[in-house]
Amino acid sequence: MICKNASTTFYSSFSALEYHKRRAVHAVYALCRWVDDIVDGDEEVTMEADKILLNKTRERDNIIREIHSGKNPAHDEKTHFSRLMALVSIRKHLFLASENKITKEAHPVFIAIQDVFSRYPIRLQDFETILEGMEDDLFDVRCNTWDELRAYCYKVASAVGLVLIEIYGYEDRAARLHAIDLGIQMQLINVLRDVNEDLERGRIYLPVDVLAEHNIDIKDLRNPNLAKMQNWKAFIVEYLDIVRRHQESALHLFEFLEPRSRIQPEIMLDAYVQIFEEILRRSGDIFSSKLGISFRNKLRLWARIHYLKLKAKFTRVST
Repeated sequence: MICKNASTTFYSSFSALEYHKRRAVHAVYALCRWVDDIVDGDEEVTMEADKILLNKTRERDNIIREIHSGKNPAHDEKTHFSRLMALVSIRKHLFLASENKITKEAHPVFIAIQDVFSRYPIRLQDFETILEGMEDDLFDVRCNTWDELRAYCYKVASAVGLVLIEIYGYEDRAARLHAIDLGIQMQLINVLRDVNEDLERGRIYLPVDVLAEHNIDIKDLRNPNLAKMQNWKAFIVEYLDIVRRHQESALHLFEFLEPRSRIQPEIMLDAYVQIFEEILRRSGDIFSSKLGISFRNKLRLWARIHYLKLKAKFTRVST
């Protein structure tokens, strides 16, 4: 199972959802992991390239090269084209799924996503935004400003949240605004958590212009003593303040969701808050060892999942 292998904690949180919503969230999460693995090279791209797909890929390549003018593809031309072709194919199949035109011979993920489209008011545009974020990673990544970093976070995280809350269900469209902030907050923490891994891939999501304001050069990010320096500590203070601002808005999302549906995003937020607090405990040292959730805290999250499930159950019984 793609979802279970990717994250045991999050997979457990999915169990709080009712059956059809749980299946729908699994399908969305599986699709997101799949496209992420394709772009990162963790999934081997194997597909039949017919003339139509080749032409569509060339057309899309011209568009994104113009969008990323001045940046080079992150990989050799063959690798770049094959990964983009996979994304173009996925984009086409998502459109077919939204039109209820996926056949039983299609990839199981598309069959599942078609069912999601048929049950919930998902916007195709939000899926396409996710793919645009994946296309960004096909090029040398340099986020220069907070706005550029937020824009990237919106594509790869907030857009996912906008898909998911249509599955969760809500009554006030303000929920979408808070879902956007939840996605940005989570992805900002991901950027800190994965900074070493991203550096190895040639990706720099930390806003370069802001680093420069703190007298930090890109090459300094490989300095093992950077976390001890005052300029890095000042940068982290500013960075975490930005995270807090989005976090404050994100917390309002849950009041718009029904009790059982809010459990899953609450657990996800709780997990990221723990990573955030770990950064604080380390005084901004994100370099010396991988950030993550301790076994003890994973047990605490597991217990909280079951507590919230019981709470939601009794809330429904009493109403």
